[in-house]
Amino acid sequence: MNTMANQKQNMPQPNSEEGSAAKYNHIKNVVAVMSGKGGVGKSFVTGLLASALAREGYQVGILDADITGPSIPMLFGLHGPVEVGSAGIQPLESRLGVKIISMNFLLSSEDQPVVWRGPLISKAIKQLWGDVMWGDLDYLLVDLPPGTSDATLTIMQSLPVKGIVMVTMPQSLATLIVRKAVNMAKSIGVPITGIVENMAYFFLPETGKRYYIFGPSHAEEVAVTADAPILAQLPIDASITTYCDTGKIEEVNLDEIPGFLDVFTKAVPVNTKPKSHNKLIPSTKVNSNMGLDIEQPPRINSQSNATTDEENNFNLKPFSAKARELIESKENMGSLENPNGRGIVRGGCGDTMQIDLMLLGEVIKNAQFMTDGCGATIACGSMLTKLVISRTLSEAQRITPEVLLEALGGIPEGHEHCAELAVKTLHQAILNAERSLIN
Repeated sequence: MNTMANQKQNMPQPNSEEGSAAKYNHIKNVVAVMSGKGGVGKSFVTGLLASALAREGYQVGILDADITGPSIPMLFGLHGPVEVGSAGIQPLESRLGVKIISMNFLLSSEDQPVVWRGPLISKAIKQLWGDVMWGDLDYLLVDLPPGTSDATLTIMQSLPVKGIVMVTMPQSLATLIVRKAVNMAKSIGVPITGIVENMAYFFLPETGKRYYIFGPSHAEEVAVTADAPILAQLPIDASITTYCDTGKIEEVNLDEIPGFLDVFTKAVPVNTKPKSHNKLIPSTKVNSNMGLDIEQPPRINSQSNATTDEENNFNLKPFSAKARELIESKENMGSLENPNGRGIVRGGCGDTMQIDLMLLGEVIKNAQFMTDGCGATIACGSMLTKLVISRTLSEAQRITPEVLLEALGGIPEGHEHCAELAVKTLHQAILNAERSLIN
């Protein structure tokens, strides 16, 4: 094993003074991803968020600040070494164009441990910030080491961190420790952007039920302590592990991602439109927590989502008589006061839908929807809310986009994704309704 001195000597050094690359970098938002405790999926959330942002056209980077236990390279399937120029270190790029730097890229062997004390680790983090040629970025996500150690304090005080995504899980011990991390962030004065609860539940398609393996959610408690919204509650899914272990996190597509992204980008805006896609790769629908097996449509630039008056004139399009009737009547369009479950999802086309559920026991007694979408989206929201009334949550869970489209009797070709958006929104509302029953 190399000594600490040899390890430092083996690291590539830019031919410039420390931090000289910083003047070439223009980073709009630095957001730290923090957990306070190891093993809750902090690096997974970092990779998932970075991939989702890149798919939307944002320029994204990841600084893997977990010096002694880096996970980001494996998630993206990247291996060193990196190139070192006169101005600084060149980060590696993922298939979607996410710029990534990690201590693993700077070691002679990926298996080589970094046996450093706190001050050396803190110095290394500063160098990864100042000596790397990040260029122009909308978001730089910093994957923090677990805990509230020197490294975390260094990042909070040395980097212009605008917010923190706090990752937790339902287990009570994890929640306790994450609350400590929240209080640390508050004491330093860095705002919490939002809470992500990972491994929140396991969905069994055969029964249509969710099982809370690690116990009931404590996300609301953490959110209240942090004075921040819940960004997402992510499921346990064995197929996700396969994607992560094979370096294909950019292909993971979960139903929760659009809502996660929507809340995050509003909390930490860049004030400029994302660039059009130039490095899209297939987005594979994992064996979803919702029991659906639908390919996510590619996201499009929001500018191309505009419709003409002719396109909005549904009388000129092949809508069924039932769909036209629902578009005209807007049946069940509205919101419920104090619903038992509410789902809000933004679709790949840019449309947003909200579905509210009111329960009597486990039976849905009332359902309403809201949307800013087109006529097809209105028809889907209206029909779906009609379908779920008087059904149990488990029965409603089994409604698929195909069932919804069949009930409508036909909508214009190319608008099938509106049914997917409606069903995803319903499933999120059901999840929140089930949590209300437990609590």
